[in-house]
Amino acid sequence: MAYFDRFDICEAYYVWAHDWGEYACITRLQRMGFHARPMLNDYTDLEDNARNLYDALTARSEANPNWYARP
Repeated sequence: MAYFDRFDICEAYYVWAHDWGEYACITRLQRMGFHARPMLNDYTDLEDNARNLYDALTARSEANPNWYARP
């Protein structure tokens, strides 16, 4: 089960947004001051908690493709 950790949340959203083509989400993360670490390339680079969060985002996207509100 995922727990609250801002850094893991941002990394999970970053990788999810890249994989799903939600580039507006990446822009929002950058506006918040988040910059991905250089070695963050894909799912395998995430910590365990961030992987759980990514899996939850993916499940939500598959269940309802329009859930993420685009700006």
